[in-house]
Amino acid sequence: MGRREDALASAQEAVEIHRKLARSNPAAFLPDLATSLNNLGNRLSALGRQKEAMASAQEAVDIHRHLAQSNPSAFLPDLATSLNNLGAPLLRAGPAGGGARSRPAGR
Repeated sequence: MGRREDALASAQEAVEIHRKLARSNPAAFLPDLATSLNNLGNRLSALGRQKEAMASAQEAVDIHRHLAQSNPSAFLPDLATSLNNLGAPLLRAGPAGGGARSRPAGR
């Protein structure tokens, strides 16, 4: 296994752990889950797995958008980061990439 694959495995494990923690205590761990999903999306994108990267990044956007609705000052910066991270696999996938689409804020 190369370094990129090791990094992917670590990111996947982090998502699994944070997903489990977020199920039992969403208020405490949803932000960490979103961060882990962003990291996973970045790793997947670096490996050329754009469709999976978009799904992971879109889930992070969805979580941060939800969090930002209840606490904008705390989570709008994280939402912006997630939207930025979603852009990378969308660009790499190209016009025929399809997949996840972000929704404008407030919708």
